[in-house]
Amino acid sequence: MLLSPEFVLVKEITSNVPRSEFLESDLEQAAQLILKAEGTIKPLVLRTIGWESYEVVDGHFEYYAAVRAKEINPRDGERIGAFIIEGDKTEVLEEQVEMFRKKSSISPVPEKSTVIQEGTINLSELDKLLDKKLQPIITKLGQKTIASPTYSQPLENKNIEEKLEKIESKIDQLVPKTKSAEIEEILNNQLEVIRQKISNLSKQEALSLLTKTQIALNRQLEAIKNESNQLQKVNLLTVETKEDIQQAFARVKSTTTMINATWEAIKHWKQSGENLTWENLKKQTKKGIGFGKTTYEKLRKIAYIPE
Repeated sequence: MLLSPEFVLVKEITSNVPRSEFLESDLEQAAQLILKAEGTIKPLVLRTIGWESYEVVDGHFEYYAAVRAKEINPRDGERIGAFIIEGDKTEVLEEQVEMFRKKSSISPVPEKSTVIQEGTINLSELDKLLDKKLQPIITKLGQKTIASPTYSQPLENKNIEEKLEKIESKIDQLVPKTKSAEIEEILNNQLEVIRQKISNLSKQEALSLLTKTQIALNRQLEAIKNESNQLQKVNLLTVETKEDIQQAFARVKSTTTMINATWEAIKHWKQSGENLTWENLKKQTKKGIGFGKTTYEKLRKIAYIPE
């Protein structure tokens, strides 16, 4: 394997993440370990931004630990091991950072997942939460014993209705009161229909209805999500600036190299006078200009070319 880290002067490295993002006590401890071991087991990943000048792509904590090590001992902490992204392997190395480095960092799931952003609904999270709220009801209904002498039909229906009212209350909390009134109305109407039907149903019929409604809700949410994805796709024939491409790529994991390569590929076909097609763009992936197969596949997810 030819890929190996180099030793880079700490003073030649910069980071776009502020040092204040990390606890000084953690940086101090890491710096002492770097000095004792005379290096780090996790080299930085850098990109060249000028003559003997580098920017951190991955390893911001390790970088500031190295800075602190240099502050403690300027001679022993002068250099730090790093992989430098440059040349014709830039794109594939950035893909490795995404795959090997960033996916290996497990972030704790927050106790309350943010479903609503300003004027929008995260349909995927809403889908999961609806499923989470409906499933316990179905499970509990399935555990009830019809033969129980203390469990009468009116009580069954009353308990089911109470549970559904709780679901409706949760949906009221999830769906914003502005800019999404139509979606809110659809969900609430469906729950109202369920409540009306359940009032005259047996336990088994109620259980069946809940299951079918859950499936129907999930299908509707999936359909809305697909429509939303289609509407967010950018038309490559009308793209005028690199910022348009950058905004489109914000929906998927991407790199600056991917964005730049895509813009250059589009400009090439516009200037050539030929039709811009997916087939033409696919040919670009074989020319070694940074527009690789991964970039092409991601572009197909966030853009379209009208026939």
